[in-house]
Amino acid sequence: FLQMEEKKKKKQLSSTVRTDYWLQPSIVVKVITKKLGEKYHKKKAVVMEVRDKYAAVVKMIDSGDKLKLDQNHLETVIPAPGKRVLILNGPYRDTEALLEGIDEKNFSATLTLDSVGSPHVLH
Repeated sequence: FLQMEEKKKKKQLSSTVRTDYWLQPSIVVKVITKKLGEKYHKKKAVVMEVRDKYAAVVKMIDSGDKLKLDQNHLETVIPAPGKRVLILNGPYRDTEALLEGIDEKNFSATLTLDSVGSPHVLH
């Protein structure tokens, strides 16, 4: 019975930690929708403002155009190892870290968290 209670607590914690929204101001994103045409498809933008958790006003890096897009039309841009990142979801949400390496095959990255100071593998 005690083990089941522990499992319940862990499950509750993990479900409250991850959210279905991840947009944050100042992050770089890539437009993945084709609905706006080739001018914007696969182009990078900076999030200027987040509205209602799921939408962002973005400024296109190459043209300077401003657009309002749903997060489903955007994806995060992962920088090269050695650069800084902001964790957008999970228990370390809103924590800045140094990107040590990327394991594309396993969809994970090794990060050194500012607050902890030792490398962590995050998926």
